[in-house]
Amino acid sequence: MDEKFWKRADAYIQLANDQSDSALLGEVNASFTYACARFNAFVITSEAPDAGALKEAKARAIEHFTAEFRRMLDHNLDDHIAHFDQYFARKGKPG
Repeated sequence: MDEKFWKRADAYIQLANDQSDSALLGEVNASFTYACARFNAFVITSEAPDAGALKEAKARAIEHFTAEFRRMLDHNLDDHIAHFDQYFARKGKPG
């Protein structure tokens, strides 16, 4: 993935972090997840010549996006496990 990919991802994360200042993390996450799903649907729709083709592509699209999300979530959770103390230093934590 190129530098532009990471800059876009960081911009979305920064927006979510900014919104977390005035909303619960779960609320921001729900909005973020909905927006991603909505945009994914838009991408698939923009590639379909008509509603029939979109209907035929629906199952493949869901499988693709679900697999990609699972892969990315798995990777990021592994990263957070490996770097938990670095990423999530808590105030008052010993050591």
